[in-house]
Amino acid sequence: MSHPSVLVADDDKAFRLAMGKALGRLGFPVREAANGAQAVAALQEGKSDVALLDLQLGDLDGLEVLRQARGSRTRVIVVTGHGTIPAAVEALRLGAVNFVQKPVDAPALVPLLEDAAAQKGDVHGDLGLAGVSPALERVRELIRRAGPTDETVLVTGESGTGKELVARALHAASRRSSAPFVAFNCAQAHRDLFDAELFGYVKGAFTGATTDRLGLFREADGGTLFLDEVGELPEGAQAKLLRALETRTVRPVGGAREEPVDVRVIAATNRDLSEEVRLGRFREDLFYRLHVLSIGVPPLRQRKEDLAPTARALLVRCCGDKTISLDESAVAELERYDWPGNVRELSNVLKRASIFCSGKALVAADIREAIGASIFNHPEARAAAQQLPPAPADAGNETTLAELEKRHILETFERMGGNVTRVAQALGIDRRTLQRKLKSYGRDAGED
Repeated sequence: MSHPSVLVADDDKAFRLAMGKALGRLGFPVREAANGAQAVAALQEGKSDVALLDLQLGDLDGLEVLRQARGSRTRVIVVTGHGTIPAAVEALRLGAVNFVQKPVDAPALVPLLEDAAAQKGDVHGDLGLAGVSPALERVRELIRRAGPTDETVLVTGESGTGKELVARALHAASRRSSAPFVAFNCAQAHRDLFDAELFGYVKGAFTGATTDRLGLFREADGGTLFLDEVGELPEGAQAKLLRALETRTVRPVGGAREEPVDVRVIAATNRDLSEEVRLGRFREDLFYRLHVLSIGVPPLRQRKEDLAPTARALLVRCCGDKTISLDESAVAELERYDWPGNVRELSNVLKRASIFCSGKALVAADIREAIGASIFNHPEARAAAQQLPPAPADAGNETTLAELEKRHILETFERMGGNVTRVAQALGIDRRTLQRKLKSYGRDAGED
């Protein structure tokens, strides 16, 4: 199995040479970038599969490199000796797939590099959607037809079905494919910060605004803006989004004039927006503005024939050099289960099963045991996925800070469909801390 190519972008010559030699000995083709300008150029060129990007590059910091190279086909892992939680959150928001601190050994980076490269394959290979069912072929056909247009698309489906993969495939199939793809999770939109996040701000617009900020609409100029979980937007934010879509302009917070933007918007939701409109929770005019074209991603339980090809594709990704196949009995076991967590749950089950597999093929017992450990397979977890129980009425002042923190983390975890990266971003903590806390709460905190 060939290893992905790696770009080492660091202004520390000794680190570049040491990492380059170490990765080279492990079989990774390596290129180097000695400063920010070189890193931006290399990322825009997109010839490397994965980049190890330092946050301090002399002429540009790593976050600015990420901003300037948005839309790059190269997946970025930030590696720094000066990491902070805010920097990690911002790096992930700008498109980095992971964040690690120095010192770090090359062997420890191998699984991260392989996983990052596999994510690149998910986005660009075969539209990122494995399967043979007529329902999935219909999705691929809609992508082929809708991709080249500039129309707004609403992608619907349950959590974990791959709505962002559809959005990225639409972007890849469009004339905007070489321009940025910028993703924003609307469930994270704070009422007071929505304008600043989407539309940007000018220096001095409010306390802490020490520089101008473009905002996501202008960062995506010429490309695609993906609004995930759009059904979670508060009412005031819905009105502002509608105006931006109708006028194709944005006004930065504190700005004197509106700025034109050329952006294609793709939105996604796991809610029934027509029902939300009927209940008065979602604006009807915004619904029709987003619903020009629609692509529904069916859940796994409705396309069981996709389980085997999807599982085999996921096994290649999660096992690296360890070649593990699926026995027919394992396929049958996969098909017996309803997969309430969809592809996300399938991925976690296969990772768990492959770790404990003693042979070269997964059998029914391996799958059965891994499914049994899935949080979605427990009745109490299924109930929690719908709505976490409120705090006891008599808790009063006896509720501890730890209990309040646990409740808040679990509510956010369930509301965001178990996506660890997005939950960490919403809570403002790093992924490792979040995974450790979730594990202590009995939740599966595996990879997204």
